[in-house]
Amino acid sequence: MEKYDIEILLGKILSGNATDEEQDKHQKLCQELPEYAKAYKQSQKLWGGAVGRMSDEDIACDKAKVQGKLNRALLSQIKKHKQKMAFYRIAAAIAIPIAIAVSVLFNLNFQSKNERSAGKTKIYAPMGHIASCQLPDGTMVWINSGSTVSYDISDFKSDERSVQLEGEAYFQVPKNQKVPFFVRTKIANVKVTGTSFNVKTDTESEIFETVLNDGIVLLSSNGRRKKEIKLNPGERAVYRMDRKQFEIQNVDAEMYSSWRNGEIIFRDATLKDLMLKLEQIYDIQVLFEDPEMANYRFRGMFSYNSNLIDALEKIKSTARIDYYIKDKKVWLRNEIKKE
Repeated sequence: MEKYDIEILLGKILSGNATDEEQDKHQKLCQELPEYAKAYKQSQKLWGGAVGRMSDEDIACDKAKVQGKLNRALLSQIKKHKQKMAFYRIAAAIAIPIAIAVSVLFNLNFQSKNERSAGKTKIYAPMGHIASCQLPDGTMVWINSGSTVSYDISDFKSDERSVQLEGEAYFQVPKNQKVPFFVRTKIANVKVTGTSFNVKTDTESEIFETVLNDGIVLLSSNGRRKKEIKLNPGERAVYRMDRKQFEIQNVDAEMYSSWRNGEIIFRDATLKDLMLKLEQIYDIQVLFEDPEMANYRFRGMFSYNSNLIDALEKIKSTARIDYYIKDKKVWLRNEIKKE
């Protein structure tokens, strides 16, 4: 069995969510595979004593990690099913949360590395999911699909609070004028004393952006020619590495942070922008048969709780666009050119 399959099976067994067929498989593995039986006994002990040791934040974060592993296992089946109905069943299953054991899966012998040790914490939001947690200073963080926030407990000192970000996250920072809060990325950094804001960084395209909901933030680029600016509520700052400067524009801040509530809002966006979001959520690749289609304008709202087929059908119903799916690739084509 694959590592993911073993972890999912043990999780269902320990949490009481296993089917009769999975119970039979578990009994057979315990009899035939000593390594599995040993892991099961260790997991039982951990499960029994974990309730009093794990915080609600730890449980929520681990649930998101486990769900991500389940998603990857389900998505791997897509390659074996080319018919749309088969894909629909898999995509629909991804949108259904399941209750499985979360206190043991990251302590098994099958795990390659521990992501929480010696005060270091890394919180990852799996593709298609949003993770949230509370930092040691009380800051609330929402982490977007495929993104990571990491910190060391030593990063929260008497004169500074700081975290590292890869991807996109929304922060609600409690006010403390004496102890500033930093969000550090590979491209630029954010400094605040207490406010709400959205940060997104893309190292591949070398673009960094911050949208401020309330309060004031200070932004600074990395590198020798350091650029610094102050951002006011309702402003969006974009820093491009190739231009070495910040560009500021007035925006509807809620549009850029609505994802934390499981919603994506588009107002006069290009179809390419929309598809980039769907690629992030569903871990797929979108291709255009006609490159001109990428410039089509689009308005609408999507929910993280919807599956891929629902999202594509919504696009199809509002524009003369058709699609087909093959091996985790979604091809878009003009409906009028369809055979």
